[in-house]
Amino acid sequence: MRVGGLSRLAIALVAMVATLATGGVTAASASADNGLGTAATETVAAPPRDNTSNEPVYFIKGYLGVSEDATGSNCLDSWGPAKKLFEDEKWSGPLHLVGFYAGDTNCDAKIAAGNKNTSIKELGKKLANHIYNNYSKHGKSVDLIGHSMGGLIARAAITGVERKEEGFPPSLLVEDAVTIATPHDGIFLSRFCWAAERTTQCREMQPRSDFLKWAGENPQSAQGTDWTVIGAADDYYLEGSSLGMSADHRVWYYAGNKGWKHENINEITTGTYRQLYQNLPAGPIFDSTGAAPVRAAMNALYWSENW
Repeated sequence: MRVGGLSRLAIALVAMVATLATGGVTAASASADNGLGTAATETVAAPPRDNTSNEPVYFIKGYLGVSEDATGSNCLDSWGPAKKLFEDEKWSGPLHLVGFYAGDTNCDAKIAAGNKNTSIKELGKKLANHIYNNYSKHGKSVDLIGHSMGGLIARAAITGVERKEEGFPPSLLVEDAVTIATPHDGIFLSRFCWAAERTTQCREMQPRSDFLKWAGENPQSAQGTDWTVIGAADDYYLEGSSLGMSADHRVWYYAGNKGWKHENINEITTGTYRQLYQNLPAGPIFDSTGAAPVRAAMNALYWSENW
């Protein structure tokens, strides 16, 4: 990976995030506040937090949508461009494409064979156990990147473990987590989705749903987890909902990017764009030549704290 190049990828956030700056948890304070209590249940010590491109990465796709095949989708349709970027930049850790619908294909980490009525919390539990069995119980940490509902699955995985809920593993080691276009405060159009499809997952993505009330604001693994949320004004589904959790870093892309929409923001790997970026507790910074969403996400996974 070209580390020097990444360090110059200044990316940025929307002015609205200035009102969210208070109450954020930095990576250092999150680790201090939450790490000891969780680590007490571990059988192995948590590895140190550091800047690295050799972490395993879990790529978690989103909801199938009203117009798509009801049984599943191709994970490479969601993450093919992102996977190629990570490979081109010599990311040496394993890259896992997460599947959870019965008909999902080309997903090397198949955590479930569910459908749209499988709750997001249940998928978070399945993901947490997959990470624990393959990495955490061996003392190895991972990174997570989720698009749309996939970001909620990541959030649910760490929340359930942190709260020691039944069926979740005893601990997790997740160093960094990034969400792209994730409805942390719900999707306005999910009301239509619920009326049209009446699925559990649509209901759980409605604003003020029981699931969203349950999901942690800044859930932490035993290692301490550094969260980044990424959103765009061109995503007409979400508006500001993609910034609606207490993350350590926030990135917002201004409107006017041709061809951008909710469904493909996680496929944008090249180009420079107007954006605002925020490292809490500092305020947002404008950059007229910020990195593309997937490159910004990779940057966030590389750096252990500020970037």
